[in-house]
Amino acid sequence: MRLEGWYSLLRLLSVRAVVGPAALALLLILADGNPLLTTTATPTGSSPKLIINGTNCTIVEPLYNVSLDFHELISDLRHHVTSDRERFVFNVCNDDQPAALLVRPTSGKNITLGYSANLRLEDGRIHFSFEGEPCLSHGSNATSNQRYSLDLILLCSYDRNQVELSVIPYSPDQCQYYIFWTTPHACLPLPEPLREAHCTVRNPTDEQHTFNLSPLANVNHQVSDGRGSHFLVSACKPVHYGHLAMCPPGSGVCFVNVSATDVRHRYVDYGQMVANPMIDTATGQLVMQLNSSTEQCDNSRIVFECPSGNEPGQDEGPLYVGKEKCMHQFRWRTALACNRSPRPCTVENPITGTVYDLEPLANRVYNLTEGNRNYEVAVCQMPQSITSCPSGSGSCEIIGSQSDSYGEVNSLLQYATTGAPFLLYESGALCRGERRWKTKLEFICETDREHVNPGMMVAPRVVESGDAADCQLVVQFETVLVCEPPMHCRAFNRTADGWVDLTPLVKSIGNYEVKGAGRRFLLNVCRPLVPQYGLSCRGGASACAADFDGTTYRNETTIGFPDVSLTVAGDTVLLRYLRGDKCPGDPHTNASSTVTFRCQLSPTGFGHPVLTHIETDCHYRFDWNTSIICPGSTDDVHFERTECSLINVATGSLPLYMKHIMIGSGNGTGSQNAKFALETLCNGVTTPRTWVDYSTATLQVQFNGASKASCETVTTKGTKSYNLTLVCGNVDVGMETIMHRLE
Repeated sequence: MRLEGWYSLLRLLSVRAVVGPAALALLLILADGNPLLTTTATPTGSSPKLIINGTNCTIVEPLYNVSLDFHELISDLRHHVTSDRERFVFNVCNDDQPAALLVRPTSGKNITLGYSANLRLEDGRIHFSFEGEPCLSHGSNATSNQRYSLDLILLCSYDRNQVELSVIPYSPDQCQYYIFWTTPHACLPLPEPLREAHCTVRNPTDEQHTFNLSPLANVNHQVSDGRGSHFLVSACKPVHYGHLAMCPPGSGVCFVNVSATDVRHRYVDYGQMVANPMIDTATGQLVMQLNSSTEQCDNSRIVFECPSGNEPGQDEGPLYVGKEKCMHQFRWRTALACNRSPRPCTVENPITGTVYDLEPLANRVYNLTEGNRNYEVAVCQMPQSITSCPSGSGSCEIIGSQSDSYGEVNSLLQYATTGAPFLLYESGALCRGERRWKTKLEFICETDREHVNPGMMVAPRVVESGDAADCQLVVQFETVLVCEPPMHCRAFNRTADGWVDLTPLVKSIGNYEVKGAGRRFLLNVCRPLVPQYGLSCRGGASACAADFDGTTYRNETTIGFPDVSLTVAGDTVLLRYLRGDKCPGDPHTNASSTVTFRCQLSPTGFGHPVLTHIETDCHYRFDWNTSIICPGSTDDVHFERTECSLINVATGSLPLYMKHIMIGSGNGTGSQNAKFALETLCNGVTTPRTWVDYSTATLQVQFNGASKASCETVTTKGTKSYNLTLVCGNVDVGMETIMHRLE
């Protein structure tokens, strides 16, 4: 049985069930040198219920004395979750009043679901409970004295990038609501060896294949022991702490003794999780050997087998085989245990399962120049007939009629979960001392298809070379061949009832540069940084910090990758970049960046990011005032007839003189038509209607003018309608010039 953190709704409802006189709760006080545990049990003989109340947004897990702190779940903008066109708005760990609301646009009424958030742990289930105004619904699900309530149930997930909130379906007359929130804050601490583990092992019979079991890490599996109790089994990460899953920290196999009346003896560690699987040298099997931290003769061994037919659909969960001596044996059939040798020049993204194939870039020579140095590089295969590199090289420096190898060519495309796919050519010519040259080719997703040539890539760029490059040549390729489904650069703003789109801010030429805290910060929007020489942040990053001496970037720090889509809250838009380099003060945490976009109508137009705050020397916050996210308006632009100009009063920008456009609009039929329309506007007597769309940087101008007799019909009655669209230029300089006038 697979347990993915979803609870039976009946089980949830029973938590709030009223206990009648015949089933009065018994309070049991259990002491064992630790803080007292308060449990409740019914006289029917069922297992006691463990209940702990939190204080100050923290709760102490009673079995292992672990303090769980939920202050990081606070949101300055409150949390917004939508379900069936209704919106739940809530916050935790602060004094907002009310703490939870249900917004119903159809009725125009806000329902108070709770005035404060009460933190509680019940048999491993951690949740915030809210109780609000009286529920006056007359449906079958309501009682006369019932109040609206919200249970916010926290589910453990070790994925620090995963923040999911799901509303349990409900009926219109319902009084009780439930939201599941997946968060690492509901987990017990990860043991040190597991924090950066990838759960992989190289296939000893095929060096191009790596067994990667990390996709199995997301769920608990319940396995019967055949005698009425069961095991909770996980892979790669420990058993996820939760309701009726109060397993010891780090446990990968946990025995649940359902007959134990003392909750302290109900969950037993039968094996601590290990960082990676291994290959049993005697049998050749892919295994995990888990040793218990408390039991001398209750360890576990999981054997991962390839299912017959090598088909992903035939995956099974773990099965209990039995106990042999002091080892509990489990068999787990999964396609991840199959020996799938990748084709040359391909690699699988272990996070998403996408296979990248760079064969279209292979078997050609790329000539690169940086400063006074000239290089030849190849991807996976070097065509010897057209290269000047030494035989067997994948990269070299051309020096007159000679060449020095910068590494031996290979087709072993690799993938680092914290960066981009790459090829590494080693064992080149001597560099200095005994060290030899090597070349690293990094492949970055190119999101701007207009800049991609028929070879499906932008011309590669050297980002590290020369004597200061520590005997390594680094070249970055931008190509669509390594793109995942793109992160969404647009989101729906329910406050303004429209879409917010940051696509106009995406840069394919250059990056945004911010000065602050004595450093330089380079950013892009919804895509990786554009490669530039001397900037050696990890390939694929969207945010980077570096020291800059006026010529050279040094001490680069990667502060985030474009993994998370936009979040809209009120009139602001949040863009987060995660999975950066290790934090200097906490090696278990990765650097991140948050860019907050705010609507501001001003002559600056698109605006520019500004560094506002650095938290613990690791989490960087930027503000970006921009007109891009502002709603369109019919009132912002006024027409001044004397000068025939348009003025955006909202931005206070300079007038846009239409006569100047007539002079500079060029020749041709289209240009002549535009001139004729503008002459009609400037010489006419009607006032135009205008609409400015800040998200697309366009201005719509509509007006009527007298028509020729040949155009007159019963419908037109001697007038002709004009619709002009003034669009910003498609290059940065032209865009800035016109935007200053339009916005």
